Amino acid sequence: MRKALLATTAALGALIAAGALTPPCAQAAQTTQITQLPYPAEVSLVQDPMGWTYRQNNTNLPLYLYEPASSKSHCSGACERQWAPLLAPANAKPLGDWSTFVRSDGRPQWAFQQHPVYTHLPDAPARSATRTGGLWHLMPHFQD
Repeated sequence: MRKALLATTAALGALIAAGALTPPCAQAAQTTQITQLPYPAEVSLVQDPMGWTYRQNNTNLPLYLYEPASSKSHCSGACERQWAPLLAPANAKPLGDWSTFVRSDGRPQWAFQQHPVYTHLPDAPARSATRTGGLWHLMPHFQD
């Protein structure tokens, strides 16, 4: 019995050392690091089946990034009726990967890693995002 326990312990140690298995204490530390990331009040950090991601705070809608990275608005008029910008308060300050820029219409908008952030209005809060690819990319997920 002792030999079997030693063999199991050695096998688990080898898996952890190879990066194939994360010990529970490390998983808890990673989750704590993720949940302590700075983000704007207009955004919530949520966990879904794909990992941790950001959603719009008051609607729980998925967030999208616009490619390429830039500090200008890429969607207005009819486009904005489908892709609503994640607007920031006038006094917003950068938070970690989050920054703001002033849109061509004068309103401040949030950006994540220099990419303007939008919601896709046809999406529903209770389901996954419906649009990805091309210029629009679903906000990345963070694994714990």
